[in-house]
Amino acid sequence: MTILSNLFLYVLSFIDSYGAQEWNLRIVGATSAIIFLSIRMQFKKKYNIDWDALVHAWITAVGSVICCYFDANPQYIHPSSSPVIEEPMNSITNCSGPLTSFHRILASITLGYAICDIINGVSNNSKAGIVHGVATMAVMALFVEWLQAPEIIAPMLVMEISTVVLAAIKASFFGPAMLIAAQALFVLTFFVSRVVWTPYLMVVTLRVMMVHGIGSCYPEKPLFYVTLVFSIFFTGLNYYWFYLMILKVRRKLTGKEKMTDVSTGRT
Repeated sequence: MTILSNLFLYVLSFIDSYGAQEWNLRIVGATSAIIFLSIRMQFKKKYNIDWDALVHAWITAVGSVICCYFDANPQYIHPSSSPVIEEPMNSITNCSGPLTSFHRILASITLGYAICDIINGVSNNSKAGIVHGVATMAVMALFVEWLQAPEIIAPMLVMEISTVVLAAIKASFFGPAMLIAAQALFVLTFFVSRVVWTPYLMVVTLRVMMVHGIGSCYPEKPLFYVTLVFSIFFTGLNYYWFYLMILKVRRKLTGKEKMTDVSTGRT
């Protein structure tokens, strides 16, 4: 085993020691909503940071990376199995269930955050916040409640890696150099996680469904078409946002916009 696999296994064993493998997913969602709302009410936007978004992004970023790591290295989870069947084929085709606890709970945590997002949007009269919250809640609810396939979407939440930077990009204690560095890091993480990594995971998942088939534990056609629509919509949206970022970078490099202007165009 590598140092990284041992670290990830330690994180998994920690949450599993609290019963994560059997947590009720609705309770996970409701509890997450309460926690994120409490963070928002307690810290508000202290230091100009979206603390609830930052905490959610860190949880989903770390959890989804762990999901992706063990999807590619399932032998660390099932060391005695032979031959080892890679994910997501083992889950989708063979109905093996979630590979790890993070595969089970991440979508429910994001569902809870979406509820928080909607409440924040209503209280702040933010149409964008409401739309984002409703869209996120709808997608997570489809996979968790209707399709009962949270393990399918959990690895794709690596797209939240860039949100870790976005939530803190306007921090009041950042000087000019840090503001520029934060913007560069946001563009880089957005490109890696949303333009390259997540679409790759979507293609792999859809290919497994088409080539190897969908197990009888899932509603076959709804799972395929919901995953397809979700993949097309969010990939298109992320590519559009990245296009806007490129335009912004060009304005900065040509002197039409201040280098320290951290507006993202996603509000």
